[in-house]
Amino acid sequence: MYINQFTATTLRSLDFITLNPNKHINIILGKNNAGKTTVLEGIFYASSLKSFKSVPSASLVATNSDNLKILINYSKISENTAISIEKSLKSPIIKKINGERVSTKQLLEALPVLALNFGSSNIITGSSEDRRLLLDWGSFHVEHTYLDLYKDYNKSVKQRNSLLKKNELTNIDYWTDVVSELGSKINTIRKAYFNELNCVFDSIKDEMQNLLPNIYADIKQSKISYNQGWPDDLSLKESLKNSLNKDMVLKHTTSGPHRADIFFSAGPGDLKNISSMSTQIISSLLVIMSQARVFHVKHKHSPIILIDDLFFGIDDKNLQLVINLLKSSKAQCFITAPDLYRDKLIDFIGNDNVQMYMFDNNKLVDINNDKQ
Repeated sequence: MYINQFTATTLRSLDFITLNPNKHINIILGKNNAGKTTVLEGIFYASSLKSFKSVPSASLVATNSDNLKILINYSKISENTAISIEKSLKSPIIKKINGERVSTKQLLEALPVLALNFGSSNIITGSSEDRRLLLDWGSFHVEHTYLDLYKDYNKSVKQRNSLLKKNELTNIDYWTDVVSELGSKINTIRKAYFNELNCVFDSIKDEMQNLLPNIYADIKQSKISYNQGWPDDLSLKESLKNSLNKDMVLKHTTSGPHRADIFFSAGPGDLKNISSMSTQIISSLLVIMSQARVFHVKHKHSPIILIDDLFFGIDDKNLQLVINLLKSSKAQCFITAPDLYRDKLIDFIGNDNVQMYMFDNNKLVDINNDKQ
């Protein structure tokens, strides 16, 4: 899968922008606040009706306007598709695929997009909620019924929490059973997905070692593990019953998939505490690449990958490693970087399957012709 054209009007500070990207790697350069991240947000919004920056979607609309329009044309295997989004501050969002109105779920299915934002955090140092979102994204694209199951589970947890806050225990057993049943189904899907992800993660690590044997030791030893959100030796129902007194004191449900997490380690230590920023970035990228490969195996095409501020905190020693890793993927990638990386990237990348753009006076300019 790859985007052929991206067009947006009144997207944040960009009155109008159009982009005809490369099928593989696209790097967008520019100064701070030039609009680099905004392009990525526009692509992500067209796939999910959200920003990957955890800000209200209304903030994507330019301050001098009350509506936003995004059009994406993309190809999947031999099929061409058009997605259009019209967001008004005064009326509901209009979302269409090939001219027909669709649901948010249909939009998510149609344009799978993975996003990483390194400017503020990475997967390892970010919140457990961010890591659960990775599990949820993968689980949804393995089993589309997961989304409805996930929504029903969250509703049941809210109902149970409401009783705990009011100290009303008359119906607590009923909602405990509902949370247990739905949560166990979610965990089964997540665990199966994580097992696939973990196998691919190790496989890509091995490929990296073969290509670049001098990578950091903690990259070679890095592992990911899954915490389901309650003790492994208990069923969710048992855990919920055992923690009832604790839940009554804290006024919320302390066991379940909403407490799940992915842990990163290297040897006996937590990768969050023992590794450099470069190592954390590469390990985070490994997870995203693993997700893309798992997706490709199932669907026979790759998701779109968005990476904001990829080179934030990364040293020169590992820049080539990151570039090689991205170039080895089958996915279309959109990457932002400060303009000061231009010459360095040109030296590392060359001309094969890479398109470079530069923001100049609020306009996106193709600079590939400048590379010599």
